[in-house]
Amino acid sequence: MATPTLSIVKGSYTVDMDAQINRVNKTIDNLNADKHSLLELSNKLHSTLDLDNLITLFKLDITPILNLDDVLYLSSDNTETIDTNGRHLVSYQLVLHKKDLGEIALIRRTRFSEKEQNFIEKVLIGLLSPLNNALDYQHALNLALHDPLTGVFNRLAMNSIVIREIELAQRNNNPLSMIALDIDFFKKVNDTYGHAFGDCVLKHLTECVKQCTRASDAMFRYGGEEFNLLLNNTSLSGAEEIAERIRENIEQTPCICNGESINITVSMGISLLNESDTQESFLKRADDALYHAKSSGRNQVVCERI
Repeated sequence: MATPTLSIVKGSYTVDMDAQINRVNKTIDNLNADKHSLLELSNKLHSTLDLDNLITLFKLDITPILNLDDVLYLSSDNTETIDTNGRHLVSYQLVLHKKDLGEIALIRRTRFSEKEQNFIEKVLIGLLSPLNNALDYQHALNLALHDPLTGVFNRLAMNSIVIREIELAQRNNNPLSMIALDIDFFKKVNDTYGHAFGDCVLKHLTECVKQCTRASDAMFRYGGEEFNLLLNNTSLSGAEEIAERIRENIEQTPCICNGESINITVSMGISLLNESDTQESFLKRADDALYHAKSSGRNQVVCERI
């Protein structure tokens, strides 16, 4: 066990199924943790592959037993820190067959006894397998919804995300803008430099766009060199300002690949969601504006004609 630091019980334990399985048969006096209840919890946790739902189920079951203030889970790629705000904390690094599953922390206002920590370790063993399944499912889902080359959302993800955001924006009367983006003369890039260089251009483009957008904005690869940007809580004038920033950044930032350097430009069209819009009409107006930008000389931003 780690030594308590100041007023916080700071655990730095590793729960490994292979190393800790012998703890399962231990009994915890005065705690609601008989084999039947642990089996029920394990069955409940195995009932979902949704990561957030899994942690919520675990939290709801363990909180009343230990009188917890909070249960926090951080995945292995999460860089956040846990703020205890003067309360007591016990945290565990979760490992299954040498695979890092992240960290879980239990927080409350009173110290955790050794008996309680033994109980926690026992319960966490039952969390490892369903947590591993949920993380694997989340990873597979992310792969299915993202373009493997650029890392942005793909067309499949776009269909569901755009419909959801349209419903939310119309229900809450919030502005929602769409930018349709196309690389100018991309076929010429592929014909001149090859498709590998073309792939570098596509990745370069997405990085330039990310530098000019917010975390809440969603970028989709619609196909080939065509992309779409969904801008939450953004008016038509706000979307035009963002689009111009993107256009200038792409035009002024050379794409360098294997020692070769070229400058590219993009054309963009913008639409603003209205109360009667469907996904199709919302996208079509952005595409129509994009077509107008390309037919008018390229390397420019055109807003829909209202």
